[in-house]
Amino acid sequence: MPDQLHPAVERMLGNFRYDHLPAALQEVSRPFHDLAHRLAVTLTGPEVTKALDDVWSAKNWAVLAASTAVLEGAAPPPPALPQLGDVVLYALTEADASAINRRRKDFAESGSSDGHTGFVGHVGNWVQEGAVYPAVIVQVHAESTVTCNLQVLLDGNDSFWATSRPEGTEAGQWTRKGAA
Repeated sequence: MPDQLHPAVERMLGNFRYDHLPAALQEVSRPFHDLAHRLAVTLTGPEVTKALDDVWSAKNWAVLAASTAVLEGAAPPPPALPQLGDVVLYALTEADASAINRRRKDFAESGSSDGHTGFVGHVGNWVQEGAVYPAVIVQVHAESTVTCNLQVLLDGNDSFWATSRPEGTEAGQWTRKGAA
């Protein structure tokens, strides 16, 4: 693994951005981005920039093919399976919000926060149904429908464990960042 990336390699990696693309095309471009970054940190030598150039060319052709298909009325390509460590957005259900607020209220009312005992409790802003928070995927279940276990990052010192949640736009579901 190189200690520091060559400036030419760093410049090439900038070509693999995909955040400016529509969500369906991001899914086509993302694997090329990931591959390019993996190559850049694991390989050395002048061949790396040539390899990145070829990966960039392949990425451009794949994105063009996908965008042409969409323009011609074909269904967009299915999204890639979520991966461990992906950051997604999760919308709280009424039951989620109630459980989070109950833990925070219990801690505040216990007096532990006033005693400076070093006890760490649930402290943070109150939440409500439909509030959206970032979440890290910690387990992917790919049975007949894909569901994920999520560690929801709340606005406080705690997090919320959401298990077996499907992708979607409703409360109790997660969406990919940038998805409509």
